[in-house]
Amino acid sequence: MRFNKLTKWTAVLTLALPVLLMAQKGDEEGVSDKSGSVAFKFLNLHYDARGAALGGLTAQAAGAEALYWNPAGLARAGGLGFSAGMTQWIVETSYMNAGVVMPMAGGVLGVGFVSVDYGDFMKSGWKEESGSYVFEPNMETFTASDNALQVSYGRFLSDKFSIGGSAKMVSENIDDASLSGLAFDVGTQFNTGYKNLQLGAVISNFGPTIDPVETETESSLAPPMTFTFGAVGQAFGDDNMGLMAGINVIKLSDMAQRIAVNGEMTVAGMIKVRGSYTMGDLVQDALSFGAGVNMAGISVNVAMTQMESFDPVMRFSLGYQL
Repeated sequence: MRFNKLTKWTAVLTLALPVLLMAQKGDEEGVSDKSGSVAFKFLNLHYDARGAALGGLTAQAAGAEALYWNPAGLARAGGLGFSAGMTQWIVETSYMNAGVVMPMAGGVLGVGFVSVDYGDFMKSGWKEESGSYVFEPNMETFTASDNALQVSYGRFLSDKFSIGGSAKMVSENIDDASLSGLAFDVGTQFNTGYKNLQLGAVISNFGPTIDPVETETESSLAPPMTFTFGAVGQAFGDDNMGLMAGINVIKLSDMAQRIAVNGEMTVAGMIKVRGSYTMGDLVQDALSFGAGVNMAGISVNVAMTQMESFDPVMRFSLGYQL
């Protein structure tokens, strides 16, 4: 009984913490000035097609897809699971992700990897010719990339409440310069048992500051820490034919707060149609929608995000869950 009470209060406090932090009145006028003040910004990208279409999966992420949204959702994996995805991002940038989860040590262990390819760039500069220096606009090409390798663990503390955490080794590379560091996630999920109402909270990408590579300011940069609270419930129907509606409140350390509202319609228990709308200052990717099919443990999902200043972004993902 004492353990059950402790679990209950732990659930309440951990779910409430990000909400309280978001509610604190900050210097909203200075939010835009923080753009460019963090390292490893690619950690804020949406990797999973289903989650991107819904504007986040803080409350309902389960199995391998939880690696990228809320590690507490790993606890809901019924067995071995796998997830992989590919995104054609803006201006010829693409990224790929893959992850696997398996029950272990009373919970579920997961390993995930993300790789971002920014393509080729042309280097320009001055070179010496016949004793003088000449500007050469097309000297040679160079590449840029980002990578993250993470280990995550999630488990149930009760039949309705789960917790999880992730540790990430992160690196950024451009030409012959590189930057590396660590980032961590801590998350919780709680199933209220009322009309399939689920709550989730996660503090993601926090960690030690990183010293930049030979910059004039020499100021340290922090990972892009984010607080997210999510809620989702059954608007009508059931898991076989019905609509799940939800909300995600996202507080970024370098940008203004965002709120995403979403809905996911299930047809015949295996076809999913989903969409979301994100509100906030300077939001470039407000509208997202997608669809997916789940059959015999295999899931295939696609999503498209409408960008304000760029071509639409397409995401594809494939998953398997025993």
